[in-house]
This record gives sequence, structure tokens and C-alpha cells, in this order.
Amino acid sequence: MENPFVYGKVVRGKYFADREAEIAELINDIASGQNVIVFSPRRYGKTSLILEVLDRVKAEGLLTFYLDLFKVTSQETFIAAYAKEVARLHGGRIQNMLKKIRDLLPRLVPKVVMKGEKVDVEVEFEFDPSADKAPLLDDLFEAVATVSSQTGKRAVAVFDEFQEITSWDVKGQIERQMRTHFQMHEDVSYIFMGSKRHLMQELFRNKNRPFYRFGKHFPLEKIPEDEFAKFIQTRFEETGFQTGPDVVREILHAADDHPYYTQLLCHILWDRNQQEKIITKESITAALQEVFMREAHAFQGLWDMLTLKARQLLVALAKEEDTQVRPFSSDFLRKHNLGSASSVQRAITRLLEEEVLEKTDGGYQFTDVFFKRWLREM
Repeated sequence: MENPFVYGKVVRGKYFADREAEIAELINDIASGQNVIVFSPRRYGKTSLILEVLDRVKAEGLLTFYLDLFKVTSQETFIAAYAKEVARLHGGRIQNMLKKIRDLLPRLVPKVVMKGEKVDVEVEFEFDPSADKAPLLDDLFEAVATVSSQTGKRAVAVFDEFQEITSWDVKGQIERQMRTHFQMHEDVSYIFMGSKRHLMQELFRNKNRPFYRFGKHFPLEKIPEDEFAKFIQTRFEETGFQTGPDVVREILHAADDHPYYTQLLCHILWDRNQQEKIITKESITAALQEVFMREAHAFQGLWDMLTLKARQLLVALAKEEDTQVRPFSSDFLRKHNLGSASSVQRAITRLLEEEVLEKTDGGYQFTDVFFKRWLREM
């Protein structure tokens, strides 16, 4: 029997943990032409969420475009990736598809590539990297709206991990040209997603940036506890396991309601207890120890890379029960013997850059909740 708890990759269908309220809101936003900025800490399931939304609106006849910028490292790789996704808007015979692509992107040279044992057909693109890219970018940024107009279908375009653009679009050319085109497209909704809150806020809340006030801000929070508890209990019961509400709440508490880590813990619980098919609080304790054993090497490696001040700060934060703690307050600094506020500020800046901590509206939180538990038990 297949483990019903999936983690570490995009999940779809029955493996996706509900979020029906968020799905409904995003579908309504798309239907009304609203642009949306979605941001959340890493591993909150935003990619799984948006792909579920795209599946549903595509079934209703909308055009969908999805580009993940996580592995994009330059204007050249951005252009190639963007053009490949534009090509996916066109189905049908390859010759007909190539003709449409040439009409849409006349400054790119498409070529057909055979990949894989099943001889999958993909379209890749060639262009002169030394030439002025502005006209080429103009073509790209009009492509989705043009296909929408030609087909008479509304469209939605999604840019995942959009904050990565800040690492290579140093002069802001991509940002400026995108905004110039996108603001004119009435029949296309644009959704920008990111996992680095401070960079997303810089892109969309700084009045000096092109995308200032471009759309509705949509912070993706943890899955509501009642909703997540129902999902967990249903997944266990459907595969013959016995568990109760108190035990499920204990699972959520142990994983701090974090979507990824809750699925990971449930996955281990399901694997460890297949014979007896009963989940107890003792089962959770044993499963947590397995998590720590699996992750110990990674945790130790991260710990070894940190400065002494960063270590001291993380241990102090891990011991605090209050998630709204103010790390620069004199009480906090004195309680944990952390020295000056300026040295703590430098440590926090580095920990944010390394994605060990995530800034929230009320303070700072660990991106890895089990690393926090590991620190508590040191």
C-alpha cells in the first residue's frame, strides 16, 4: 500500500492538503482579472497550491502559463525558459505549433529536440546573446496576452520564486519591461510567488520599484489546524490506521503545524506502524527521534557554519515559547547574555540571507521547525 503522506515534492490530487479557502480566493481573483503577489516561507506548499489552482482554471477553459525562476541565473536563461513555456501554450501538430511560435517570437529561432526513451518532443530556442534584448523581451512579454486575444480565452501567468530575479536582473531591465507590458493586459491575471518575504516586499512594496502596488498581496499562512487535522485523520483512516483527535493534535503540535514537516512526520509514522496500524503519542516520540537521526548530519553541518553570535542567538530564540519575541529588546539581550543589539542585528541579517530564519510580521521564525527542536534538546 502506498504511503498517503507525501513530502519534499509537488503534491496533487488526494495528496494535496485541502486549502479550499485559498483555492477559491485565487480562482476568484483570476476570474476577475486581479494580479496577485503570493508569499510564504519555504515548504508551505505554495507551488502545490498554485498548480492545483491552474489545473482547475484550465479545466474551465482558461489559458495557463507557469514559469519557475528558481534555476534561472541570467537574462539568457530567463529568455530561454520563458520562450519554452510560451511554446507550451500551443498544442497540436509540431509544424503548426512552430509556425505559431515564429509569429509570436520572430526574434528567436525555435528548434525541435527529441528527449527521453519515449522520444518526447520539446522546443528549444536560439538567439544572439550579444544583441539588444529589449525587442526580444517585448515579444516575450506580449506573448501570453496575444495568445489570449487570438483564442478568445482569459489567461493566467504565474512566476514562481520571482524574488530570484533580484540576483541577476541587476539593472532592473526585466522588471521595467514586464511592468510596461503587463499593466496593459486586461485579459491576463499575473501571479508572482516567492519564499523570501523581505525580497518580495522590496519588489512589490518599495515605491521606487516598477512593480510597486501592482497587485493584491496574498500571504500564505499555515493550513488552519482544524482543516489540517481532518486531512491527517482521513489519510490515516483510509489506509486502515487507528488514531484519534488528541493524537492528531499532538502530531500538529510536534511539527508546529508546518505543512512540509507535518507531512514528513506523518510519513514516518505511517511507515513505522504498518503492522499494528495504531498511532499513539509514544509513536510520535519515536518518530521524532527518527527525524532527528535522519537530519542530524545536516543540522550539525549547518551549526558548524554559523558564527558564535548566530549560534547564541538561535539557541536563545529556540528556547523562547513566544513567537513574537523582540530579539533587540534589552530584556531579551540581557536574559540570554547576547551583548549589543547591533551584533544581534548583524547575526539576524546573515541568518535571513542563509534562510535559517524567516521574518514575519510579528518577529522571526525558524524555517526548519525540527532544527529549532534539535537546538532545544542540545
